[in-house]
Amino acid sequence: MLQPNKILVIRFSSLGDLILTSPIFRELRRIFPGANLNLLTSVGFGDVLDNNPHLDRIIKHPRKENFEQLNQLIEELQAEEFDLIYDAHRSMRSRWIVSRLTAFGMKRKPAVWKINKRTLNRKLLIHLGWNRLQQGLSQREQWLLPLKQHAPHGLDASTELFPDQEDIDLIKTLMREHNLLPRGFIAIGPSASQPLKCWPLLHFTHLTEMLIQSGWKIVLVGGPDEPEPELLEEEFGDKIINFAGRLSPLQTAELLRNAKYLVANDTSLVHLAEAMGTPSTAIFGPTVREFGYAPFLAESKLMETALPLSCRPCTPNGKGLCKNPETLVCLESVTPEMVFESLGLRDEPSHS
Repeated sequence: MLQPNKILVIRFSSLGDLILTSPIFRELRRIFPGANLNLLTSVGFGDVLDNNPHLDRIIKHPRKENFEQLNQLIEELQAEEFDLIYDAHRSMRSRWIVSRLTAFGMKRKPAVWKINKRTLNRKLLIHLGWNRLQQGLSQREQWLLPLKQHAPHGLDASTELFPDQEDIDLIKTLMREHNLLPRGFIAIGPSASQPLKCWPLLHFTHLTEMLIQSGWKIVLVGGPDEPEPELLEEEFGDKIINFAGRLSPLQTAELLRNAKYLVANDTSLVHLAEAMGTPSTAIFGPTVREFGYAPFLAESKLMETALPLSCRPCTPNGKGLCKNPETLVCLESVTPEMVFESLGLRDEPSHS
């Protein structure tokens, strides 16, 4: 059985997917405790995995490199003489890197383990309605399968992140400045990288009103240059706190660790929150549970339409245009009242 001394894991993007790879590092470390464990990822996105105690090194590569930069990277990796490559991306770039490091399969070392992206099954579900993903594994579990033969007692697929002390102190300061108590506020992430995945802003507005009326403090989270948090801030003024675009992913994770719940679209925010132990209500429209990105904590909820829509799912990642005559009915039909009830807050004490 393979006993690697030096391991390279490859995953370049995206933010949410990188969070979902975190079980790989922990389980590799548990199974091969003495191995030197390296991650090849991208500049920017890869920062979310900083401070991971299971990794010996994180190699961050430009996302839009030229051929010369890619060739230089490969030459540097060849000099490392890895025993095992764990391709957790299976992109054209990662496949090319693996091919070069193995001399296009001619070398016995390094060994190569690779994930199954289930791309064909997703396409069959989207385009033909053939659901071969029913009762399938989550992406977290799917990406651990190469390790299964080495773990007779099972694998832990829970995610984890590691903000550093500076991030922790910053969030403590911000919470103190805004009179926020641990578990005393609801976080809302109203944006998404693709408009097709965005729950209507009017619904977020109504939900925010309901939560404020119930005595909860509301904190907005998200990335830079997202319009929805700014529009909600214009609507509610100082009744809400807007941190969207002000924090790094790990700082956002630390903030979410202190939240009671997160309500967000099908985005990386859900994965950030759950990695810190905070339950989430994730609102799914054009995407579905079967794709493997549903929240996993016991208190988390996936909210989706009850309508029998033949057009759903229509995209694997939110890209594209809505093809239903009733535009975005999959999201419109998930009401603010439904989401509010999913939080189970009616009997909670006021936190105003």
